[in-house]
Amino acid sequence: MKRPVKKNNRARTYIIVALLVTAALVGGAALRLFIMLHANSEDIYTLVQKNVDTGSRQYTMLKEQGRFNILILGEDNVEGSKRSDTVLFATVDIDDKNVRVLALPRDTRVEIPRHGYQKLNHAYAYGGVDLTRATVERYLDEPILYYFVLDFESFPKLIDALGGVQIDVQHKMKYVDKAGGLNIDIPTGLQQMDGKTALSYVRFRKDALGDIGRVQRQQTFMKALLKEAYNPKNLVKIPEIAKEAINLVRTDMSATLAIQLAGYVQNEIGLERVFFATLTGKPAMVDKLSYWLGDVQAATEFLDTPIEQLMSGDLHQNGNKYGGISIGYSSALDANGKPPAQVGADVDGDKQGKQEDMLSKEQLIELVKSISEPIAVLNGSGKGGVAREVATRFQKLGIDVARTGNAKHFDYKYSNVAYPQNAKQTAVSSSQKLGALMGIPKNLVRTDNQVAHPSFIIGHDHAAVIAKLDKMVITATK
Repeated sequence: MKRPVKKNNRARTYIIVALLVTAALVGGAALRLFIMLHANSEDIYTLVQKNVDTGSRQYTMLKEQGRFNILILGEDNVEGSKRSDTVLFATVDIDDKNVRVLALPRDTRVEIPRHGYQKLNHAYAYGGVDLTRATVERYLDEPILYYFVLDFESFPKLIDALGGVQIDVQHKMKYVDKAGGLNIDIPTGLQQMDGKTALSYVRFRKDALGDIGRVQRQQTFMKALLKEAYNPKNLVKIPEIAKEAINLVRTDMSATLAIQLAGYVQNEIGLERVFFATLTGKPAMVDKLSYWLGDVQAATEFLDTPIEQLMSGDLHQNGNKYGGISIGYSSALDANGKPPAQVGADVDGDKQGKQEDMLSKEQLIELVKSISEPIAVLNGSGKGGVAREVATRFQKLGIDVARTGNAKHFDYKYSNVAYPQNAKQTAVSSSQKLGALMGIPKNLVRTDNQVAHPSFIIGHDHAAVIAKLDKMVITATK
């Protein structure tokens, strides 16, 4: 009777050892994945530097500017042949912690090495990724370090793994192409799209804007995709998402760097520091062919403009060698073309995350009392009477408004708080508290040598600002 027990004990021991080894292996992999997903700027910089030849332009850009560039291509097979109708140029700025994505329309007139001037998407047909990379490098005069090729035929599974994406469809989309296998029928309004519908959404181009409209929809889709990727509910789906992503993407970037970069963008950059733009230009007929004649200087402005200027929406802020931004852009928070919902702060003004309607009456009154200096309310939007409307509401809350007037220009995309250079500490503190009250991101509470008081500068989001103040007045007086 002892021998069977011994065998059972030995078998049980083997099973336990096997389970422990498996747990250790899985735990180690999970730990390595956790570490990679929490990479910091130095980790990214060190790993990228190892992959760059010291004599290359990429190395010089990395050392001098702290950034590197990625080419992202969308490979489609709608008409029976592989083509790249989606061309994105992305620059990752490690030093200033931001990502900028420039969409290049497929019909952009470019010089393709050994093929002369043609449409951009022809480069992929002639020479695949390598020739497309060389073409974009020559066109933008920017070195490209890595590439990603996304297989459009595979990405519906990735979208479904994420649980779909939510997109506000601006115009009814209906198009049937039996030869190309397309049958698109998407109504207007807010849609929860599965993978198949999302693919139709980004492929559709039969509208008044043609390919430019398609590029804009692709950017809307990418913002919605990023939003889902940042959703905590998808953390449990990482194995399934990773499996589909592997099938979706071809790249020359190492798996380690790809994971580290994904974690870095999520944890240290955030959606508000991921910017999208489309190459501006105009349509034209050249040798009886239709092209998009892009404005390369405007593209360079978007890529080189200081991050503070992009985030503030102050399109004429000094510091850019071009003197301003002439290209339309938006952050990943600008879902469906709408201004980002600005993040609130707690009573101390040091932590972000609470919306103004989450403040109690006592917290609101305490925060208002902490604004001890008189403020100025300046119109940076150009809408008549808006400074007076905002000032009246501030006064109802008990904030002393010293003056109203116009800002230095009317190109503020988002509302700002500014205070004088060399301002006394009470003025700086009042500005910070005002920013906390109004949910202004910390980077938009800044010095400005053209203001004499702590100043609330109203941007093109003035309607949201007034609505927010109306809610506060109701809370404070109820």
